[in-house]
Amino acid sequence: MAIHNSFSIVLPEAPAIPGLVFRHFRGAADLPGIAGVINANLAADRNSERITAEGLANIYAHPIHWDPQQDTLLVEVDGTLVGYANTEWREEDDGACPHFIHLHLVPEWRGRGLELAMQRHMERRARVAAAAGPNGARHCFASMVPETWHARAGMLLALGYAPMRYYFEMQRPLDDDLPEAPLPAGLALRPPLPEHYRAIWEAGEECFRDQRDHVAPSEESYRAWVETPDLDLNLWLVAWDGDQIAGAAINVVHEGAWGETDDLFVRRPWRKRGLGRALLVGSLHLFKALGLTTAGLGVDAENLSGALRLYESVGFRPYQRVASYRKPM
Repeated sequence: MAIHNSFSIVLPEAPAIPGLVFRHFRGAADLPGIAGVINANLAADRNSERITAEGLANIYAHPIHWDPQQDTLLVEVDGTLVGYANTEWREEDDGACPHFIHLHLVPEWRGRGLELAMQRHMERRARVAAAAGPNGARHCFASMVPETWHARAGMLLALGYAPMRYYFEMQRPLDDDLPEAPLPAGLALRPPLPEHYRAIWEAGEECFRDQRDHVAPSEESYRAWVETPDLDLNLWLVAWDGDQIAGAAINVVHEGAWGETDDLFVRRPWRKRGLGRALLVGSLHLFKALGLTTAGLGVDAENLSGALRLYESVGFRPYQRVASYRKPM
């Protein structure tokens, strides 16, 4: 049976698990445990990304459309953290307002009823946020779930969610001969400096407006991005046309000797000239020069710019498909 104390949350859907506690976020002391749960959850679905307590601290320092205290749920069994969830909302350009429910469980606790209890609680929190959110928006619940998490995918379908879009997580080994892709004539790579942060971010946001689920950026989202602990200018490739940014690859390095192209963008005046391919291939060479063994990235399976074809053409292959589920509120 569930244990209750002054920090606990009583959930009507709680399964009968001895020593089970649902509770609120208590502060920075919880961050290492949350990072451990998220990383175990990612590893269970073959996702090589990892997050640190420092990375979480930055996220909690810049909450955008969520309350770190009220919109966070922690799950303990006999005092050990085994689950974590939070909810946030975004107002997309087309008037949709998805309330994303992010849910993480260490693998041995999947499929034991916790998914339903956590999802239902976060739905109730999302309804509170919707009542205070933008008027006239099309509010809905949203969750991203890798196909290998069968218990959660089945639970969402049973609750009336439907898969609306799919994304691929892709990787490429770096142990073979890498392709070559020169920069288009007239462009040059120059090392970015901290004073270029704003211009690079604005150039990326300009390009991302083409995406179907684009969200208008805010100053708080810029601060959260620029203060990300693993932001490393030495890993970025920025292509310049004179004093204009033509495009960039924003790369990061993760534990386990692999690098990820987190963002890849080319501004409209410089498209259809091979710049995206040059930046992507340049990132592969950069990763290999650093002694990394694998490169990775994520992509919308129906990306309108043909990104999937580009990634496959230089050797990336999908290793996981993630479904984006939504349900009207």
